[in-house]
Amino acid sequence: MSTKASLWTKIFILLMLANAFSFFAFDILLPTLPLFLSNQSGFTTSQIGLIIGSFTFSAVFIRFFTEIFTNRFGRKKVLVCSIIICLISTLGYYIANSFYLALSLRIFHGCGLGLSITILTTLAAEIIPNERRGEGIGMIGNGTTIALAISPFVGMWLINSYHPIILFTTAGASVLLFLVCVSFISFPESQKSENQKERTVFQPIFDQSAIIPSFLILLMGACMGGVMSFMALYAKELNIEGVAWFYFINTISAFLIRFISGKTFDRIGPVWVIIPSSISMIIGFILLYQSTTLYGLLSAACLYGMGQGALFPALQAWVLNKATPDRYLKVSSMFYNSLDIGIGGGSAILGLVAAKLNYSSIYLASAFIMLAFLIVYSSSLFVNKRKTITAS
Repeated sequence: MSTKASLWTKIFILLMLANAFSFFAFDILLPTLPLFLSNQSGFTTSQIGLIIGSFTFSAVFIRFFTEIFTNRFGRKKVLVCSIIICLISTLGYYIANSFYLALSLRIFHGCGLGLSITILTTLAAEIIPNERRGEGIGMIGNGTTIALAISPFVGMWLINSYHPIILFTTAGASVLLFLVCVSFISFPESQKSENQKERTVFQPIFDQSAIIPSFLILLMGACMGGVMSFMALYAKELNIEGVAWFYFINTISAFLIRFISGKTFDRIGPVWVIIPSSISMIIGFILLYQSTTLYGLLSAACLYGMGQGALFPALQAWVLNKATPDRYLKVSSMFYNSLDIGIGGGSAILGLVAAKLNYSSIYLASAFIMLAFLIVYSSSLFVNKRKTITAS
């Protein structure tokens, strides 16, 4: 009888905690930093939009250089430096009394978090047993889910009840805990191919094996951007109160489904997670489009949460399974860049759709985007099957 490879090792638990602390520190500022910049520093709406949006662009940009930095200085040194960058930026927002200082700090912050999360993902891919990768990626993602669930509430409570310095101190403390967790992790020797060792900025930064998964996460990210950015406004348009319950049900559904979806991924393959999850999201978006009551929104939240909660780690595990260990860093960079571009671009494009029509149209458009997702994935399966038949 074969022994099941151990998942819950010391390094795995530290990685899960590090991931949770990093996202808590980031997510606690999502609803509160714009309020602080508006109330304390008097920035205009357009200035705040530029400051907040610059984070995504800097995170995407810096990931193109992650492989170069880690090859030259080592992964742990780069990771520790990137966490320190996050800490300085997080605490520095409190004294950001000029537009250019706030913008610089936000760009700095994007670089720090962009590097750190990419390196953490690569490390997770190396220490999680291959036969339990779907489960392991899902469990690490649950740390992110919990952080996303509680951090906005904590952030709003702190900024409304206490001096702003308490908010930034709390976020900074979470970054410090992130650093503490990382300091106890022993980094295995990364596997490098000859091409990787000689990599320069002028060499290709894309990996062919990651193109389909990265395109799929871009489509999914576009839909996620619509949910995150416009749900509160959609509920207001419908005169529905209690929209916070949508986020709660969505989070609980995403959290619970991962205990099932990860094991399903490992036992019978990604198809049995990716296709049902994308269908669940499509049905959730259709329900959102048709909803007129809170109960309708909550039903949609359950289906959307289960779909999104299972689909994201499945795509992440799939893209890592398609790569050799020496390419983990490159495919992780492609994956997260596609996600960030999708979320940012989706928010902008779907916002234009809402301006022309209404907020419900965002979720009908999202259903069609996920239908395109399903068609692209199914087509890739068909093409790969034909190649296999031809080769044999």
